Amino acid sequence: MSKKKQILNQWAIVTGASTGIGYCYCQLLLAKGYHLLGISRNAQGILKLKKTYPNLQIKAYDLDLSDAENVYKLYNLTKKLNVTIVINNAGYGISGEFKNTNLTSELNMLNLNINALHILTKLFTERFLKYNYGRIINIASIAAFQPGPLFSSYYASKAYVLNLSVAVNYELKRAKSKVRVITICPGPLKTNFWKRSHGDSSKAYQSKIPMMKVDKFAQKSLRKALKAKKKNYILIGLSNKLVLFIYKLIPKNVVLSFIYKYQTNRNK
Repeated sequence: MSKKKQILNQWAIVTGASTGIGYCYCQLLLAKGYHLLGISRNAQGILKLKKTYPNLQIKAYDLDLSDAENVYKLYNLTKKLNVTIVINNAGYGISGEFKNTNLTSELNMLNLNINALHILTKLFTERFLKYNYGRIINIASIAAFQPGPLFSSYYASKAYVLNLSVAVNYELKRAKSKVRVITICPGPLKTNFWKRSHGDSSKAYQSKIPMMKVDKFAQKSLRKALKAKKKNYILIGLSNKLVLFIYKLIPKNVVLSFIYKYQTNRNK
């Protein structure tokens, strides 16, 4: 029996499924033979994938996961499904000086980036452990490895995602469980993330920094995340690995100064 036939009865969940990395992950998971449940504030666009995969089930739910009630609603919708893959991809950023950014918007971002991911990671880890099978893939960022002046709340939220996921995955490995919580840490990608986080300056910002194509990143990162046994997190691209290596070598104040200047120049 082929591997694809073996997983035909399994479901994958993707949050932030309507665009960018999330949409690419939806396509890749369907190509592997998973049934799909996609979540975003406007997820109906993924239903067009039914034309390409008529033999697979595709469900789409419009849920704002910054509201905890919707997070629990999502989990309850999956109780009768054989879910084996969960990708917590939903999230966004808010740029600007901390004293100037809108508190309500920041709290909404933190509810989505942290609270929703935490709840789903908790509930599905407990569920997967009952069967000793399943994989949660949390999307952090290369920003998770250091503080980010002028993007402070976003960087901090992704540090939470990385540290939580790595710690839980270590616990699972120590318990000799087959369940895994793997973190993917993207660098800059060509997605709508920049428009939401940087507003009108997003085009200028994207033109100044090299960005990997989303489909290429999604394919490489998903393949590694599904296979990972010992690794806790996934970095894709030599430049991202080099940046992280340099950050570990130089003093923190130098890193902070570099990031501050980097963020300051994005609008010029």
